[in-house]
Amino acid sequence: MPRLKKILFFTGAVLLFVLIFIYDVARLTVSLDFGGAEYLREGSVFTAFLLLYFYIQSGRVGRAVGIPKNIGKLLVYAILVVALTSSMLLFGASLAAQTEKLSAPQAAIVEFLSLIVGIALGVFSLSALLTIRDLLLYKRKKGTKRNLVIFVILLLANNVAALPVMPVEAKFIASMLFPLAVIMIIVNSFKQNWIVYLSRREKLYAIAYGALLFIVFVVLNFLTTQSVVERALASLHQPLHNFIRLNSIFGAVYFGMAFVSALFHLPTAEVYERKQSELTSLHNLSRLVTQVFDFPDLVNTVTSMTLEVVGAKSAWLELIKGKRNDGQVLVEVVSLKNISREQIEAITVDADLSLRQLILDSKRSLLIDDVESDRRTRHIKKLNISIGSLLSVPLVSHNEIIGILHATKDFQYGFDQDDIDVLTTFADHVSIAIENSKLIAKSLERERFQQEIMVAQQMQKRLLPQKVPHYDVMDIAALSDPSLEVGGDYYDFATLDSDRLGIVVGDVSGKGVSAAFYMAEVKGIFQSLSKLCASPRELVMRANQALMDSLERRAFISLLYAIIDIPKAQMTLARAGHCPMVYVSGNSSVLVRPTGIGLGLANDRQFDDATQETTLKLKNGDICVFYTDGVNESRNQDGEEFGFDRLVEIATRSRMESAERIKENILNEIRNYTGNSSYEDDMTLVVIKWLGT
Repeated sequence: MPRLKKILFFTGAVLLFVLIFIYDVARLTVSLDFGGAEYLREGSVFTAFLLLYFYIQSGRVGRAVGIPKNIGKLLVYAILVVALTSSMLLFGASLAAQTEKLSAPQAAIVEFLSLIVGIALGVFSLSALLTIRDLLLYKRKKGTKRNLVIFVILLLANNVAALPVMPVEAKFIASMLFPLAVIMIIVNSFKQNWIVYLSRREKLYAIAYGALLFIVFVVLNFLTTQSVVERALASLHQPLHNFIRLNSIFGAVYFGMAFVSALFHLPTAEVYERKQSELTSLHNLSRLVTQVFDFPDLVNTVTSMTLEVVGAKSAWLELIKGKRNDGQVLVEVVSLKNISREQIEAITVDADLSLRQLILDSKRSLLIDDVESDRRTRHIKKLNISIGSLLSVPLVSHNEIIGILHATKDFQYGFDQDDIDVLTTFADHVSIAIENSKLIAKSLERERFQQEIMVAQQMQKRLLPQKVPHYDVMDIAALSDPSLEVGGDYYDFATLDSDRLGIVVGDVSGKGVSAAFYMAEVKGIFQSLSKLCASPRELVMRANQALMDSLERRAFISLLYAIIDIPKAQMTLARAGHCPMVYVSGNSSVLVRPTGIGLGLANDRQFDDATQETTLKLKNGDICVFYTDGVNESRNQDGEEFGFDRLVEIATRSRMESAERIKENILNEIRNYTGNSSYEDDMTLVVIKWLGT
């Protein structure tokens, strides 16, 4: 759409200028004094230039202002226009010398050249005004736009007063408005804020462009006062002559003052470039805080930026790693530029006085203007190191020094107060960046650990039975839920033969990863021994022998192992310090707890003597509940345990339901009792309901 507008503006202006040229040529031979013709022509000229203004303006909208580049383009336009106008001047003088009266073809050529020169001067004046407008409004203040608007109003009013259709009094008004417009030109020309923000190279360009444009505008102003050019402009559009003259004066005054201002600002270019470099470096470091996660890249970038920020010859960054037993601080140089580690150690640590310790004690920046004469750094002179001045700034985080940033120059008094302020600000950013880098590293390590835990959790779930055995004579439901990602609870089933099923429930002391490892070991022992041991007591004793040497001193494992003989409808079980089994038969219920101590707590003789087994005759509808201490030891908000009585009461109350429903009823009661959806301890529950034949 913007491209279409530009085409329409340009095409409309060209068509109007063609019609104006045809009209001007026609009136050379034919009288065209019909009513309103002159008004229509003047309006067409104004409309054509207005369309050209919109065309030029639409090409500038949305484009970044490159000041030296724009001024350079204006200079090229100005030179071309001056060359064209000079050619017109020479051609007109030559034509006047050859003949006193022009023929019709010659007059048409003159009209055409007048039109071309008028358009060229008018377009250039519009471009010059827009360029100066952009320069004036760069970093503008409150009254800048107001002064520019006043000048534009005076410029337009002066042009309107010069219209041939205006009365004689308008000429007097124009003569009054012209000096007022010149005054506003001078007022606006003092606004040269854009020069301050140029680099040294750009200021040199501004000086050259300003001088050349001043000369070109003066020449252009002179050319527009010549009779040939003046007649050419008047024949096209009388106000155009005033418009071009005022803009030529504006250009000459403005760029003349720009030349002088840029010349005086040239010595400050180095300071501005330095400030720009400091801001750029701080901006880049701010980006580093969020983008650079790799610690070596971060510290290397910090030392490189230090060289740029204060113009140092060498720099290094050292971080505090902690303290030794004697209280001495441990420091590590993590990054250095243009200096060796041996030189750094020789500079910062001396037998008599340690610069590093001075900074750690004072927690303030240290500036050495003259390294050779300062008593704190006299030892450096003996080291044959080319250092004239030194600046060291502490990196502070949470009121603690975490490191020191050093910078050196090879001449005395190389650092000033600005350098101290900038490097201090820089050091604050560095502290944040380093702390963020450490936090990110910890976060990545934590995430990696979480991923490993999730893998361990998946592996542990695979160690548990993926489905419960199916028998027509009994209904089985089971669940194991760790309080953490992994836990030490364990249950399993072993099909011993077609008539017997082994059931085990165990609990490793403790929680978390270590308990999970022992749980995996118990599974291996159970799967290997269940096929070899004829009775639960034998398996428990042999499991104790296998675990005695592998368990930690404070670790133990409780276990409840039962074998169901299906044809005989009986269950034989042994217990190694585990929770008693809940047995519900009819309206009666009991806690079955054959004697036994935990695996890994006693030697073979003691363990064998303490271990017994019990046999139960199963009847239709009997309920057996195996569980870990996470069930009965669940606590409410008052710290009271769920207890055995509630567990027995729920099992008894639910005895007519399926094993799955009994399991869900127990879990729901525990959740209601504790008021939590999660568990404080690992929880395992196996429910068996004997259905009979």
